[in-house]
Order: sequence, then structure tokens, then C-alpha cells
Amino acid sequence: MLGVAVAQEVADARQAFNAALDAVLQAQSESLGPVISAVLDSTGGDERAYYRLMQEAADAGHPVALSWLGGQIRRQGAPQADAAARIKAAVEQAADKGYVPALIQMADLAYAAAGGAADEKQGLHYLMKACKAGSPRARALYLLLTNRLEEEGASSPAVQAELQKKNFYVEEYLSAISATQDEAASKEWMHAAAAHGSPGAACSLGLYYLRTEGQEKRGLELLQKAAELDHPEAMCYLASMLVPDAELPDALADLVTPDAGRAIRLFQRAALSGYVPALLPLAGEYRKQPAAYSAERVFALYRLAADAGDPRGGVAYAYCLASGRGCTAEPERGAAILNRLVDAGVPFANMALADLYFNGTGVPADMTRAVAALTAAAAEGVPQCYTLMAALTQIGNASKAPDPARARLYLRLAQERGEVNSQQAFDILVNTGTWKFIP
Repeated sequence: MLGVAVAQEVADARQAFNAALDAVLQAQSESLGPVISAVLDSTGGDERAYYRLMQEAADAGHPVALSWLGGQIRRQGAPQADAAARIKAAVEQAADKGYVPALIQMADLAYAAAGGAADEKQGLHYLMKACKAGSPRARALYLLLTNRLEEEGASSPAVQAELQKKNFYVEEYLSAISATQDEAASKEWMHAAAAHGSPGAACSLGLYYLRTEGQEKRGLELLQKAAELDHPEAMCYLASMLVPDAELPDALADLVTPDAGRAIRLFQRAALSGYVPALLPLAGEYRKQPAAYSAERVFALYRLAADAGDPRGGVAYAYCLASGRGCTAEPERGAAILNRLVDAGVPFANMALADLYFNGTGVPADMTRAVAALTAAAAEGVPQCYTLMAALTQIGNASKAPDPARARLYLRLAQERGEVNSQQAFDILVNTGTWKFIP
């Protein structure tokens, strides 16, 4: 019976996914929000199903999924020539099948010189095809690239025609153009764009009112509007405020009710929209609920972040490889990746390497090297390093006996440098008798 139930759940998820994907194609929409919601709703919030179903749809030649695949490859940082060819192959297929956002992607690839020299003629060719298909974004890009927005200004008949159609892309570009000369005019254009449905404008204004103007209620309302329009940064920012242990200013805390479930859902939607900064906080929320989210699921998020070039994602991924957290342990490979990240100056890589040396994971236990790695991390500005050095020295390990006198010295250095709750953290670490980079 369990097998039948699982099979039905998979079938339901695929049906919901296919219907949403076809709806996005029919609407010629750039937003995959409806597809993401359909998968999360039908799977009980399993983001892994989205990647799997999208890859299946791309393999089957669905233009929306092919366009998505091109974006995925672009974010993964594959070798340049190989990536450019794979991106172009996927997106070109989608464009040839009539998916208008893929036409704009092809124009972008041509102008960005993906895989070779920039080809403005080819870029304009694809852009004009998108314009003829009625894309507001393409029409705005055409005006921008031909300098008609900057040289002729809002008085241009072509610009006026777009403004009458409430083309918020034009309003966004006019805001950016006027920003260096006239802040008030820039903000006015941005407000117009938000009023006409721009997720990006609503997000930018929301963050502006929160960070610059101190208008928390107004800023929050705009961020919520942007999140409802599937803007990934807005979703991620809102999620970070909703986590139960979020540290918020009093004025904002009065407006926000902590909700771990909603925070996870927003992080998921942001991550599935391709917003890499959402991956690590989503993994962090999963780690708080190990009964609901497996270590394998957390590791998958670290791997996605690492593949997308997120430095801290790379550190977490390498540490998990070395220690076997959520994956088959590959100690030598994990330690080698961490050493490369240390050489590249990636923050927190030294802390993870110190863990390996202290615990003898993937490398021989070596207290001297563990403390040296933490000292290097302290020099990089990681605040809790002296507390960790104190605890490790107090505990000792296979390579070096405990040294309470030196531990007290490190703890005093931690307190002098203003490390928060250093004594409390030290006591917890010493009482548990262990230290892990990822608890």
C-alpha cells in the first residue's frame, strides 16, 4: 500500500508540474513561480522534485524547461567554452520553439559574448523577434540599447507609447538613468514601476524604506508585494525576518510574527527561482529540524551552492565530504578542497580545516595545525576563533595534551576582542568535549 501511495504522489506532482509549465509557456511568462508553487504544494515542500522534474522536462524538449536549464548551467560556473555551448544549445532550442523569454536570453548571450566575441547584429536579431512577439521587456531593452531612452528621454514618442502601455521595464530603466542626477525623479519612476507590477521595483523600494528611510511598515508592505510577485531577493529577505531566532530592530520586530514554516517555504521558492543566497539559509533551517529534513537533503543544498560559486557553500560542501555528513565520506577530497579554498582566501575555510585537524577527519589529528588554522581565521575577521582556540586547547586531542593555562590565555584574548558570550560558549564546548564546524 505504501508503494501505491508514493506512486500516486509522484503522479500527482508530475501532473501539477506539467500543467503549470504549460501555463507558463502559454502566457509567455518569465516567472516560474507558478511551477515552483505547484511542485511544492503537490510534494509537501520537497524542492528536490522540482529539479528532477525540470531536468526531465528539458530532456523531453519543453521550451520553458530548456530555458531554465540554460540558466542553471550559467550559474554553475562550468568551464567557459563548454558551458557556453551547452547554454546556447538549450536556450536556442527553446527560442526556436517560440518561447519568447528564450529569445531575450539569446539576445543577452550574443551581447554578453558568451562563448566568443560579442555579436550585436545577432543580439539585435533575437531582440527584434521578441519585440515582434509583443514582449514588453524586449521593447524596453531595444529602447535602452539604441540609446533612445537616454538621448531622447521620457519625451520620446516611442517611450511615451511604452509608458502608456504601463511598461514597467521602461520605468525601471528611466529610474536608473536619472538616479545619478535626480534622486527624486529616480524614486518617482521606481514608484511608477512598482505600481505597474514590477517585482524588482517593489523589492528595491521596500529595502530602501527599511534601510534608509526607517519606514518599516511601508518597506515591509513593498517587500511582501514583491514576494507575492515571485521576486527571489524579496522572498529571501522576508524569510530571514521570519525565522524564530532572527535578530530584528524593535520597530520591525513589532510588525513580524516568527514563522519557521513560512520562512522555509519562502527560502525554498527563492532558491528554486535561482537565487543562490537562499540556499545556505535554507540548509540552516533544515539543520534545525533533523527529524523532518535529512542530512542528505542539507548536503544537496550545500552542493548546489558550491556549484553556483558560493564561497561558504563550497566550505560547507567540502566539510561534509570530509566528514561524511549527508554523503559518502571522501576525507582526502574534502580536505583538498578546503585547502584550495584556504589558499583562495575564502572566509571560514580555515575554521572548517581546523575542525578536521582537531578531530583527525581526513587528515591526521594535529592540534598545532588546528590552532594555526583558527589563528588564520581570526586574522580574517572571524570573531569566535579565540573562544574556539581556548576550548580546543582545554580539551586536547590525540596529538597534544590539554593545556589549561594556554586555554585561559586564549579565552582572555577572546574577551578582550569583544567576542560575544565567549565564556558561555567555552563552557559548552568543553563540557561536550568536542567541536564540530557544522553542529
